Amino acid sequence: MVRCSRFCFALAMAIVVFPPVAGAQVREFRISHQWEANVDARDRAARVFAAEVEKRVPGVKVTVHAKSSLGVKPVEQYEALLEGKFEMSVYPLFYGSKKVPEFAIGLLPGVPHNTDTARLLKGSDFADKLQELAEDKGIHVLTWWWLGGGIASSKKEIGAPETVVGLKVRGGDKTFDMMLAKAGGSPMFVSSNELAKAMADGRCELALTSYESFVSYKLYEHAKFVTFGGKGIWTSFQPLIMSKQAWQKLSDAEKEAFIEAAEISNVYFEKTQEEALKAAIDTFKKAGAKVRQLSFEEYAAWLHVARDTSWRTYQSISPAADELLISMLQSFIDSDSRVRAEGQKKVQ
Repeated sequence: MVRCSRFCFALAMAIVVFPPVAGAQVREFRISHQWEANVDARDRAARVFAAEVEKRVPGVKVTVHAKSSLGVKPVEQYEALLEGKFEMSVYPLFYGSKKVPEFAIGLLPGVPHNTDTARLLKGSDFADKLQELAEDKGIHVLTWWWLGGGIASSKKEIGAPETVVGLKVRGGDKTFDMMLAKAGGSPMFVSSNELAKAMADGRCELALTSYESFVSYKLYEHAKFVTFGGKGIWTSFQPLIMSKQAWQKLSDAEKEAFIEAAEISNVYFEKTQEEALKAAIDTFKKAGAKVRQLSFEEYAAWLHVARDTSWRTYQSISPAADELLISMLQSFIDSDSRVRAEGQKKVQ
């Protein structure tokens, strides 16, 4: 009888301390973005992140809402995060430059020159400063996703800046339009999903965008010359971001779990960009296009034009913008010693 009483008491205590899972309240974290589900790398990486968080944090469900299915337009997702309409978004940072001009650092011509060099910025002084800016503006940067891209033309090979003279060019953002105009091109606006049609009817003769977009929008049907790989001038920061309010509500252990999930998604995303470049090169070659890379001299020439136009304009936005760009450039210079130091820590 005594044994039964003790057993029943212990059982009752266990039920109080560890309540049935079925009765636990599940917290949902929603990720919103504009791209195709299970196709685009950003969606796939978001799903990797979601799965890794759910493995680590009991009682949490992370859902991914593709193709703007939560009813918020792509550019407006930053404001929607601040308003609490959802908790996370895969967001091209330059989209937010109308509200936060300094966010234009996410798509500046020539820097980083590809996704490999973008990886060197992770953990740098620049990354710290960017996170400080983001949190000051109400968001927390979770992942380090940089999208690789290049140049496609229906008219001629594109190398040094003078090769764009007289061409109708689509840069996709004002920072690129400034540089392309200075180089002698005629900037024009056309949305990504209209690019193929615009190139087919001659309204657009040169376009810059991501490798995935070149393939998904079938630019290979019209562009006969592409500049892909190597040192490029189009690389875009498109991270998974979280509202600062939602981030601060997480416990320290939950934050650590989110960080671990983000690291795994970073590795996955880097691989997708390697695959995207290879797929773009193979697809355009198969379609008969001529594929080339910029030489070092051509890339350097583009940097000079970018420095005198887009970079200078960006630096004039505010002292914070000036400091951020200088920090980015310095972080590239310091990357060798930083990578060596990190390698030594791992060995120890």
